[in-house]
Amino acid sequence: MICEHYWRDGILLVEHDEPDPHRDTCAVCRREHEVREQIIRALPLVGRETAGDPHWEARVWSRIARLESRRPAPWWRLAAGLTAAFAIVVVWWTIARRQELRPRIEVVPGDDAIAMRSELPRVGDRVQIAVELTDEVRIYRGDDLVLRCPAGSTGDGCRSDAHGMVAEARLAASGNYRLVVITLATAEPVGRLDLDLGAVVAAGGEYQITELSVP
Repeated sequence: MICEHYWRDGILLVEHDEPDPHRDTCAVCRREHEVREQIIRALPLVGRETAGDPHWEARVWSRIARLESRRPAPWWRLAAGLTAAFAIVVVWWTIARRQELRPRIEVVPGDDAIAMRSELPRVGDRVQIAVELTDEVRIYRGDDLVLRCPAGSTGDGCRSDAHGMVAEARLAASGNYRLVVITLATAEPVGRLDLDLGAVVAAGGEYQITELSVP
């Protein structure tokens, strides 16, 4: 489950330098805040290390002067165009970065799937979770652990390659499934959701949970 609090409400608290109690307890919002801070810190460095013609600036202004002598144009058009282009690049980078942080979850119909089926996952379907190679995946039914894929593991429903890791489990019974992706740090599970997540947090890790209901 992806929390949208930071970009909906939390960003306003940051801009007004006010505390955000929700962010203190939400791993997703803390990560979104860190990404925003990285962008802000990186803005002054844009283009600083770019190599090229040392006289490019003089050439650009010379070209602009020749164009202005032929057809006058308001200076603000150039500034507005550059500002808009830069804003588009920043927004694209932010969206791309946020997409990278999200696990890709897919429900694959089982062999006994019929032509007309509901939108909900069914018993016999398989759930696949694609994550970064450094992430760990755990799947719980109710509060009980049914699959664990440590980072970079292969076997027993887990497969890894140079592009990342995919965890796959069969939805063998109805119930509420919790799909947990753990980052930064982990801890050995005991098989109970609340105890396992508490141990992850105590170890300095973060996690995301997606709930899946199987009727």
